[in-house]
Amino acid sequence: MNTQAKSTALSVDLNSFIYGVSRRNFQNAPDLTKIGITLLKNFPAARDAVLEYFAMVFHDAVNVSINQADYEPDSSNNGSLESVSMIGPELCSLGESWAPFIAPWCINLIMDIATEKANLPNTTLQNTEAVRVLLDITTQNLTLLKAEERAKCIDMMLGCRACSWAVGWVGRAEPALVAPRALTLSADAARAVLAHLANHPPALFHVRAALVDLFQEAIREDSKVESKRDVIPYLLTLASKSDIVLKALTQDIERTLTDDVMDRLCAVCTTHRHSGPWDGVGPDSLVALLLRSDVHCFLLLLKHAQKNLFCRQLLEYLLQKLEYESLFPDSNLTLVMSAAEEISIIREKLLVGNQLEQYSIARILIIVSYNLPSEFVSTISFLLQYSRSDTTLALLVRIISGTINLHTPADCPDVNMDTERYQGFIKTGVEYALRDAMMADTQVNKCFVQDESFDFKTNLYHYCANIVKLLRWENSNKVSHLRTRPIGCAVEANLYRIGGALQDYASILRVRNACTLASLDEMPTCHALAEVLDRADMSGTRSPPPSVEVILKVVQATVKYFFRCLHEEEIMAKLRGVQTACRLLRKLCLNSKLARAVALRDLLETAMFREDKIFGSKPVVTNTIAAPQKWSHDELLIHMNQKHGPITQLTQSHTSVFHAGIIGKGVRKQGSLDENDIPPILTTNNELLMGALMSCMDGNSGVVEGATAVSLLLVELVSPDVMYNGLPWPDEDFTKQVSIERELYMRCAVERCGVSRAALRRIARARPSLCLASALLRATAASLLHRLRAHLDRHKQSAEMASEMIALTELLSVMTLGQLLPHPLSHILELSPELTANEIVQVLRDCIWNYTRDHVPSPALFSCDSTGLHWRDPSTCKPVATYTDTLRIIIQKRISKLGHMYPIMFLNLEKYNV
Repeated sequence: MNTQAKSTALSVDLNSFIYGVSRRNFQNAPDLTKIGITLLKNFPAARDAVLEYFAMVFHDAVNVSINQADYEPDSSNNGSLESVSMIGPELCSLGESWAPFIAPWCINLIMDIATEKANLPNTTLQNTEAVRVLLDITTQNLTLLKAEERAKCIDMMLGCRACSWAVGWVGRAEPALVAPRALTLSADAARAVLAHLANHPPALFHVRAALVDLFQEAIREDSKVESKRDVIPYLLTLASKSDIVLKALTQDIERTLTDDVMDRLCAVCTTHRHSGPWDGVGPDSLVALLLRSDVHCFLLLLKHAQKNLFCRQLLEYLLQKLEYESLFPDSNLTLVMSAAEEISIIREKLLVGNQLEQYSIARILIIVSYNLPSEFVSTISFLLQYSRSDTTLALLVRIISGTINLHTPADCPDVNMDTERYQGFIKTGVEYALRDAMMADTQVNKCFVQDESFDFKTNLYHYCANIVKLLRWENSNKVSHLRTRPIGCAVEANLYRIGGALQDYASILRVRNACTLASLDEMPTCHALAEVLDRADMSGTRSPPPSVEVILKVVQATVKYFFRCLHEEEIMAKLRGVQTACRLLRKLCLNSKLARAVALRDLLETAMFREDKIFGSKPVVTNTIAAPQKWSHDELLIHMNQKHGPITQLTQSHTSVFHAGIIGKGVRKQGSLDENDIPPILTTNNELLMGALMSCMDGNSGVVEGATAVSLLLVELVSPDVMYNGLPWPDEDFTKQVSIERELYMRCAVERCGVSRAALRRIARARPSLCLASALLRATAASLLHRLRAHLDRHKQSAEMASEMIALTELLSVMTLGQLLPHPLSHILELSPELTANEIVQVLRDCIWNYTRDHVPSPALFSCDSTGLHWRDPSTCKPVATYTDTLRIIIQKRISKLGHMYPIMFLNLEKYNV
């Protein structure tokens, strides 16, 4: 197209534009907008007229958007909205040369619209399409301007209070330019600008930088006096009105307010605190700011409260204000919520802080715990695990009592309900602490990896030590906050888990992973757990009695702990542990017969079978797991017996035993019976076990019942079957023909187990309990008769004779102690060392066996006196001559050696018979 044609077309467009604008009808606005865009590009002289028309279009579009309900959806009155959508892209694409014209025009138009619509909410105005397009045009063209031009444009917008929202929006493109200039405005104006600017998260960094720069400039030593006087109150006022400013000021406040900065700030405050701008800066305003700040400000205040009196007073005022504000149910204090979010930092500070810090943090934790019960539970759990001093434990007591009693009057009708609710929280805290301590012991600890010095105690040990200390304070009745027994009740509610922990740590076979606290010596932890159980109340006097499941768990754990203590090498540690276990057993069995039965069975079974080595016991049956020796064909016991003769060897006949020995070990060698095969009774571990058994019995009736249970258990555990376990003694011939092998096995089992022999002696004292172990006594007597006859058949002294005499002595002493042998049979024990094998056989058969056969050892033979003791009256149980003649004849034959026993045994008897 040639130049003349262009001029003609441009003239036509200009006339059409002027005519259309003069009619002031926006129905044809899209057509005029197209013409105006063409003129703006091709005819620069019409720039002002076109932009003025565009401004009219934007004004009409804003009105249409605000009053949308007044226009029909299909009406052509919405032409201005269509025009706005056409103008936006065109003005954004004009380029850098047009930016100095377009940017000021947009800013002036925004200012006009904002001023005109000042009565509307900012949100309503920003949501209109015309304003959004206008803000986009402004932002795009501002980025094309030079720094000085951009600054002028920003200053233009800051000069209009009605368009603070626009400054915030446009300032997103240049937050570093807007933020410092916004701080030159008044507090209200700056608040509005920064509030809108902060809606763009990346701008927060520049807002904070501007605030910190302004603050640093104010406290600089060479700064102007006027700036020092006004800036600090200005920032505080701005922060009180703007959460954005407060958040920006308090972010990383520890790095902003260093010790040097605090010294300069104190100097400025001291100098200008009496001037006019500082009138609004006081404790009330500072506390109001602190209530809205995060917990790091509180920690910084704690740090400086040690050496600054004003900070200390401000801290106390803040804590009182927090406690007062928490009175209201709907209070939602920012400081409290921040403390809850940073609760780990608060708790760590509670452990390592000074006295003022610990006291103040405890008050904060009380408020947090009161508002958030979950934090109350976690705080209890944390302090129980990591407290290492009485001070922190005292703070835990204060936190517990303060949380329960915070704003709860004593006469409140719901005080009991609140106490029960918080008691449940304490119980949960104790449970979580136990669980977390056990889990922490199984995790790799840095002290093993970094080779650091360590106190070599498990986390569970420290947990138990703290619980024990708290329980000790409770029982002393000197701590008023613990008189309701919050810790004791919580421990009693977790007895099952504590018992399970003791059972786990007392197990010798438990897993010990390397580089974990679980690999350390577990005995200190076991002792601590046992002490916790020992201090807990299980009697049901001050709290509900434990359930059957709990009792059984604790009993099993205590028994396992008892045997674990017996493995201790240090004698005092062993005795202390055993004493603790005995106290626990006594406490458990005092009111529960079920606990007594389980404890006695576990003690005996474990001592006789699982832990028999520590008592010196020898197994009756050889170890079939170990690899057998290689024997030649001629050395096997079965083949040697088959060579003895051609007769058929019958079971339970005298032909069934030719070569005595042990299968797998060959023929018993002459003189091979070692005294070590019969373990001693009077050993430390045996005595400790007997003490544990007696701890399960209390009072005369309890001792008799417990000893009766022990008797029945011994018979059950030793006897290979249930036959012939009754009280009656059969004829002596019956044992030779029917049950001799059974009797031999039972005697061997008893002899090789020092525990069973010691238990027989102990139950013999608790008459008439020994009667129920009649089967064991009968087995020993029958085997003695059998073996002593064998010695007579050999017509020579055997190496086993000494062993038989030891067995005879033990049998007579036990039966005499249990009053199963009346006078004068009870004195056979004194005669037995002087008797020959033949005489012993006669006395055993004619005196002891026949008497017990005819007088069945039964509890019915014993009477109970007024003190509850069972005994056998000698005047009513005198044996007849049939049972004493053999003994009398033997003494008379050997009167020279045994004559001193005759008057003791028979003269008194004859007097009674007369």
